[in-house]
Amino acid sequence: MTDTPMLLVNGPVLTQEMFDKFRALIYEKTGIHMRDGKQILIANRLRRRLAHLKLATYEEYYEVLVSPRPGAELAAFVDAVSTNETYFFRENAHFTALSTRILPELFRQRQRVRIWSAGCSTGEEVYTLRLVADQAAKAAGAPEPQIIGTDISTTVISRAREGIYRDRAIRLVPRELMASAFEPLEDGAFQVNKQTRSRVEFRVHNLFTDPPPWDETDIIFCRNVMIYFDKPTQLKLVDGIFADALHADGYLFIGHSESLSGFTRRFAYVSALKAPIYRKREGEEQAARPAFAKGTSAVSARGGSAGALAWAQAKEARS
Repeated sequence: MTDTPMLLVNGPVLTQEMFDKFRALIYEKTGIHMRDGKQILIANRLRRRLAHLKLATYEEYYEVLVSPRPGAELAAFVDAVSTNETYFFRENAHFTALSTRILPELFRQRQRVRIWSAGCSTGEEVYTLRLVADQAAKAAGAPEPQIIGTDISTTVISRAREGIYRDRAIRLVPRELMASAFEPLEDGAFQVNKQTRSRVEFRVHNLFTDPPPWDETDIIFCRNVMIYFDKPTQLKLVDGIFADALHADGYLFIGHSESLSGFTRRFAYVSALKAPIYRKREGEEQAARPAFAKGTSAVSARGGSAGALAWAQAKEARS
């Protein structure tokens, strides 16, 4: 492979060789597969890190990341290369199926329903789940579900906990929910009210190195995350980690641009729900559960990244 540079105006040059090194590091730490066409994207995102650290070249920055003590920079690197665009009530067919079919069924079967938003980004999906689940629970006279959102990025988890959003993110929120669950701020933004924020949890979490939030989960949302993984990584996540984390007949929600057709053995597509929703097959042989590092805690998300290590290092740097 030739060492052809991708030129940027008035800035450092990301050569093909260095791009290959960065994308190998991204894959190692996050499972995200960066295709050839992402070279300019990665160059532009990492330029901000170079400027912040006062480094002249991508080669210098790479050496920081692979050094024995990269400190909080590994977490910053993960934040820089992650994609986090989302909004409330995105792909609404999922929430219709959830509120009209799945939650009423689970409320009849369970004392407490648990929902995990894996790769939750800045929290829009988690708060949408809270609003939808509250309405369904009230209608059924059932306890409110437990809801947790996880993401590998420390930055987006901080933003999710704040719960502050602008017009683009909240444009599909029904007016009555805007009035009951949001508070206007002076700068024109809106914040999810404290009562709603207090009933969800957010954690920094690596899907591949940290244990799931609970021993058994009833519903997992992992939408528009797996498109960034190659097939072997998708299979490990779906038939290994998610299947093991779900209750025997739990549900997996994926994005409208994603499909498990042709490679999953542990999930079946639920066509009646008219959305990309899968249900764990009963009686399937359990896949080998990932061996999480000793001492790794569930309190350690795209989602979809140096995961536990980056989180711990970032926390240490802030303390």
